[in-house]
Amino acid sequence: MAAKFPPPDQFHWRAGPYRAPQVKVGAVLHDERRGDLEVEGFSEAPIPWPAASYKKGRRGVLLPILCGDLVRAVCEEEELTIAYYWNVTPFMVERWKRAISGATTSNGVFTRLAIMRSDPEFRKQFGYK
Repeated sequence: MAAKFPPPDQFHWRAGPYRAPQVKVGAVLHDERRGDLEVEGFSEAPIPWPAASYKKGRRGVLLPILCGDLVRAVCEEEELTIAYYWNVTPFMVERWKRAISGATTSNGVFTRLAIMRSDPEFRKQFGYK
């Protein structure tokens, strides 16, 4: 049976490392895709991240809140790298990219993210150096 993801030594940061926001359960964070959310716990991933409930079929799961350094990672890193370190699917990473860029096609997402990364206001908001 094939592994779900390649071994972790295949993932290398382009712009990392990334740090989770220092918050407690019950705090409210702004998710770039879902709006303001209450932190209900932390994800069980290589990078523990504040998470909120997400209805997926009949069961609710904790999904990382798309904020802070995670936004920067989604803009900079490869989808499989993000999927591995935040324990989400590549499909969810693609949805995050579309939410941040506001584009609907793959080429549009790539182009819009490149333009947004060069914007000084965007860079300041999400902790670029």
